[in-house]
Amino acid sequence: MSETMDVRIDVKAAKALIHWKSLFADEVAAGAVRLAAQSRNPANVTLSHYRQAAEMAVRSLSAAILGDEPFDECEEAA
Repeated sequence: MSETMDVRIDVKAAKALIHWKSLFADEVAAGAVRLAAQSRNPANVTLSHYRQAAEMAVRSLSAAILGDEPFDECEEAA
């Protein structure tokens, strides 16, 4: 494959990627805060909390990827 090859990305595909990225990031952040709140030090969100939250968010991400959900034309990119 040539390094100078132009690549075109379908608008629907780009919107899906933006949606999935946003969904994953939002779920990881919210999940980590929830896990910290349940810990002995609720004001301290740790890498461990983010790792646990990311593992849980992967399931939601998989469901979103496999779903046939249309992406709103007006939806803002994160």
